[in-house]
Amino acid sequence: MSRGPRGPRKRTRPAKPQRPAHLAPSFEDDDEGDLRDSPEYKKRQAIIRVGTGILLFAFLSTSGITCIASNMSSDTDRQQQEQTQQAEQNPGQSPLSAEIARYQSELKNKPGDTELQRLLGVCLVERAKTENPAEAQKDLAEARTQFEGVLKNDPDNMQVWVGLGHVNLLQKDAAKALESYGKAMELAKRPIKADARDKDSLTAENEQVQVDTHLGQAKVHLELDKKYEEALADLDAALKLNPGVADGYLLRGRVQMARKQPEAARRDFTLAKEIAETLPPGSQEQMNIYSQYVAAMKILDPKALEAPPMPAPSAIPSTSSNTSAPGNVTVNTTVTNDTVVRTTTPVNGTAPVNATTPANGTNP
Repeated sequence: MSRGPRGPRKRTRPAKPQRPAHLAPSFEDDDEGDLRDSPEYKKRQAIIRVGTGILLFAFLSTSGITCIASNMSSDTDRQQQEQTQQAEQNPGQSPLSAEIARYQSELKNKPGDTELQRLLGVCLVERAKTENPAEAQKDLAEARTQFEGVLKNDPDNMQVWVGLGHVNLLQKDAAKALESYGKAMELAKRPIKADARDKDSLTAENEQVQVDTHLGQAKVHLELDKKYEEALADLDAALKLNPGVADGYLLRGRVQMARKQPEAARRDFTLAKEIAETLPPGSQEQMNIYSQYVAAMKILDPKALEAPPMPAPSAIPSTSSNTSAPGNVTVNTTVTNDTVVRTTTPVNGTAPVNATTPANGTNP
């Protein structure tokens, strides 16, 4: 450090350059002061916040949907794996029995699930229709337990009342069956609120329950009470609601047979067969309809089940051809049904020579 006459000189920092006065910002004329208080700035920030919120919501929604889809996929895979394991453990088990076993297994994990109980009861009733009486009674007893368990928590479940009616019908209790069907019909005919969001689906469900109820009551009148006119009235009402239900025509055909009306019965069974032709080929429903149709037509019109006769072979038309043989000889060939006739005529006009050959190709 250099020294002056009075001691060491003091080091000074270079002066900071100053902005020219004409370039320096001035807020003397700015009444608002801070720009962040301006309406444009606030509007821009609001737009940014809204956009950020939308992006965040979209991200969270996509993540949620992905999680739900993965959970549903895992549940489906688990159910398929369980069904595969059950099929391997019971190779001779029917698909309906496998479905019943699956519902029973799920109910152990979800006790009190009313929908699982209802589906299990429906499957048990269906299996009881094809089993021997001893096994059928066990399934019907379990189905009754499931249905009654649902009604304790949901007494207005009309589908369960229909299922309970089926159980009573198969157990040949006409009074209880009609009582259950009547309760289902009462619930199905309740008016639907005009402002209901799912009004169309509720209407369709109510109509389907009414159809099932009419069919069940018709079976009671036909099989247990032998009241054919009441059965016919129920079937007419069911087919008015749904003209495409094949079971209605099959039942009405049986009623017409009991009423000694073969022509009407034949017409109803034929209508049921026409509906079966529109179903997937080889499906269980189609085969059931065909089997009932064949059983009925064996009684009503056995000739209708006979195969049409094969058409008779058409007669072979006779043809003629003229062939010139060597030596100025013309050979006329005529083919008939049984023989081939050849006529040889010399060109000089002498008498023709006739030769007859059977159609099988052997010489006489």
